[in-house]
Amino acid sequence: MMNDPINDEILRIKRELANQFGNNLDRIVADIKSRERNTVTLEPRVFPSQTSGSPHLQNKSVPKDLSTPVSG
Repeated sequence: MMNDPINDEILRIKRELANQFGNNLDRIVADIKSRERNTVTLEPRVFPSQTSGSPHLQNKSVPKDLSTPVSG
């Protein structure tokens, strides 16, 4: 079987976390959740091809007969 360096690194990190928190899954999960709360959410970037003048994003009108639900 071949060694996979990515898998080896993941296993190493997993073992380090387990040792750091005394193999207590609740403490590991609490640490992960505390890190998630400290993340920053950024606004999506708008690229030149996504501007309002782009022909791909122009509003297309919906025919009147398709804009209202059909009762049945």
